[in-house]
Amino acid sequence: MFRPWKRNALVSAVVLAVVLAAGIAIPVAAENGPELSIGSVALNVAEFERSEKFYADVLGFVRVGTYPPAGQGDPIEVFLGRPGGSGGASLILAHVSDDPLPEGKSRYGRIIVNTPEAKIVEKLAQAAGAETREITIPGDNPPVIIFFNDPDGYEIELYQAPK
Repeated sequence: MFRPWKRNALVSAVVLAVVLAAGIAIPVAAENGPELSIGSVALNVAEFERSEKFYADVLGFVRVGTYPPAGQGDPIEVFLGRPGGSGGASLILAHVSDDPLPEGKSRYGRIIVNTPEAKIVEKLAQAAGAETREITIPGDNPPVIIFFNDPDGYEIELYQAPK
């Protein structure tokens, strides 16, 4: 059965990935608001190899990293970018398990927003009615990672790099 939303979601994801890879700035903060930038777009995928090949063949993306890093376990995320680091945000392919993707999750992943002010943005999200959750990563100087959904249910990840 043909599902037009699947094609539209893929086309939208490819267009967004091209815009980000080209290094085109996408403003995401209001005037005088916290400092923000789009860091990555993460897509849930059924198979790393198939998706990585598609983005390499179509957009020329190459693997620039994984999480966890090589040698520290099987990757659950593969980071793709332009050869030579030619700017723009990265595309993350996320694959947590071999279970089928839940309904709707194959259409989208999450938007990752880089900010040095994650706690301030979290308060703004909460004031707008969003429920937030923080992920704690062990270590002496971990990043701040906070998740919340926008009014349409799209997941947003705030990422504040370690200091």
